[in-house]
Amino acid sequence: MPIQIPTIVGPTGIGKTEIAVELAQKYNLEIISADSRQVYKYLDIGTAKPSKELRQKVRFHMLDVVKPDVPYSAADFVRDVSKVIKDLRQQEKKFILVGGSGLYLKALFQPFFKAPKTDLELRAELTKKTLNELYQQLKEVDPESAQKIHSNDRQRIIRALEIYLLTGKTKSELIRHPPQAGEEKGGGEMKYVPFYIGLFMPKKILNEKIDKRFDMMIEQGLVKEVKNLLDRGYEEDLYAFNAIGYREIFQYLKKRISLELAIMVAKKKSRAYAKRQFTWFKHQPGIIWIEYKDREEVIKKITELFPAIVI
Repeated sequence: MPIQIPTIVGPTGIGKTEIAVELAQKYNLEIISADSRQVYKYLDIGTAKPSKELRQKVRFHMLDVVKPDVPYSAADFVRDVSKVIKDLRQQEKKFILVGGSGLYLKALFQPFFKAPKTDLELRAELTKKTLNELYQQLKEVDPESAQKIHSNDRQRIIRALEIYLLTGKTKSELIRHPPQAGEEKGGGEMKYVPFYIGLFMPKKILNEKIDKRFDMMIEQGLVKEVKNLLDRGYEEDLYAFNAIGYREIFQYLKKRISLELAIMVAKKKSRAYAKRQFTWFKHQPGIIWIEYKDREEVIKKITELFPAIVI
């Protein structure tokens, strides 16, 4: 019987975390993040990661999981978050899942097939290769996936190669014809089902909020954070730095564009990303949508919907 997971979703910048924090403090809950960038250490300001002070008041999971140069896939997320869920349930602790990373949520709630576990030795060998070498290898063994994956998306290229090298089948084949349960690789098993609460607000208001949030990130020291990453020796082409804001500030620090242009481009990308997120969530079945006008009203509505599950 699948486990029902209370899950708060919505576009970037809408305030999912602040709602989750208030619920957590009010009802003694723990928070599991479903954010594909907050898993990386040292990416704090630009990913809107909860502050250390806040994390002392509310316990968060799935933050600072790996360093920026370690590839981390949706399959890795499912493996790690499943362990967190199992541990919390064994301790009889209540929790909510919060995030806007559709790929992570889809991997957790709608598994197509059981992806093989990461082989650290194989991954180490693959990461030694250049991006071009990896992409050419993928084109040879799995041209269908190569067409769908951008040639600069190092992480997804490596993961697709891993799947082929570990199973002998391409990712495309496994999605179309997953092995049946009981076979060596096992079919995709639906362990969890979401109890989705979706937050939304008028586009104009959300865009203004997104712009103000990025201005605040700059004030909080995003430029210094990115400089520190460079000083640590991390290269700007790492997958982790595809996070909106980081790539643009890298461009500024490398003196390729002005800070004003970096901020403008980052804001534009953030607004476009929010639009894509909302479009994706609109097509997910069973989401109960709540307009975010007043925080207390949102909390009240969620409390009315969640009592049997969390509160």
